[in-house]
Amino acid sequence: MSERVRMTDPVNLEDLIISSGNVEADDQVEFISTGSTLLNLASSGKGIFGGWARNRVVNIVGDGSSGKTLLVLEAISSAMNRMIDSNSRLFPAVKKIVVRYNNPETVMDFDIRKIWGIDRENIDWVSSRTIQEFGRDFGQIADNISAGDMVIYVLDSLDALPSEEEVERFEKSQKKNESVEGSFNMEKQSYLGKFFRSEILPKMDGKDITLFIISQVRSKIGVTFGEKLYRTGGKALDFYTHQVMWLNEKEKLKKFVKGHDIVNGIRVRARLKRSKVSKPFRECEFTVLFDYGIDNIGSNIDYLFDLGGKKTGNNLIWDKNNFKSRSGLISYIEENNQEYDLEREVEKKWFEIEEEASGAKGRKKRF
Repeated sequence: MSERVRMTDPVNLEDLIISSGNVEADDQVEFISTGSTLLNLASSGKGIFGGWARNRVVNIVGDGSSGKTLLVLEAISSAMNRMIDSNSRLFPAVKKIVVRYNNPETVMDFDIRKIWGIDRENIDWVSSRTIQEFGRDFGQIADNISAGDMVIYVLDSLDALPSEEEVERFEKSQKKNESVEGSFNMEKQSYLGKFFRSEILPKMDGKDITLFIISQVRSKIGVTFGEKLYRTGGKALDFYTHQVMWLNEKEKLKKFVKGHDIVNGIRVRARLKRSKVSKPFRECEFTVLFDYGIDNIGSNIDYLFDLGGKKTGNNLIWDKNNFKSRSGLISYIEENNQEYDLEREVEKKWFEIEEEASGAKGRKKRF
């Protein structure tokens, strides 16, 4: 049995690069684990050692209760548990994780201590009032990064931030008791374009800072052709982001307890709509359990054995044993510390499918 490596264990990135075989020597991007092997593969094309692009802009999009905030908290947990004192080809050894969580919605219902072991005081909580105020705050944080700092900046969510012009129009309308006039969201879109060009890209260059922007799904009314769903932000988010992951709740998961069906989680479908670090349009499904977070083992079993979230399946053969239920296999893997072996098998299946699907397979090399 191979030595176990948890997705949240402290690691030496140079050792991982050598051992994984998934990172080329000339790669210019490192990753923060998503907490899910499958989501790592979908988002970066790398499994155990992939995830969200470090020192890049990540946009997570979804409707209500689709797991957007949870994914960011999983990434924060991964960074706090894996990155301290880790070595990197691109950044100084991490001495301190700095998390700036900009939460204009001022709502955070997750018990982050219970689920991820994160003390709330270890996160710097702020609530910007406008999109411009967020921009200034990000710029100040980026300007004050010290060597050895790894900064994760989260905006949750972009939709909750109006522009200063919009706030001014609203306040004037209140004083005059009149309807609000003006072109809504256009100032926000205009500012975001300037913000990315003058603040994000120059200030992030060469610094260990990763920006997560959470967006809500919007619907286009009366659309009969093209995409019916969109998110605010305009072309700036389309152009300057490095990974854009869309989420939607596929189904609610229930557990029968004392004569009652209790919803204890959801199954989430994730689709990578944009990527500058891997192949786009990759999809995966994973399970989220309330009061637990991402069920990486259960999700990997579903993928490996094509269960699709079902509790049982035929021929769940693992480690020369035949298991009658999904839960029984999960227990066996946990008790025998075989999470790493399971992740490797998932990677193997994923890459085999990718190879078969390659449009260039079997063709003469171009150069």
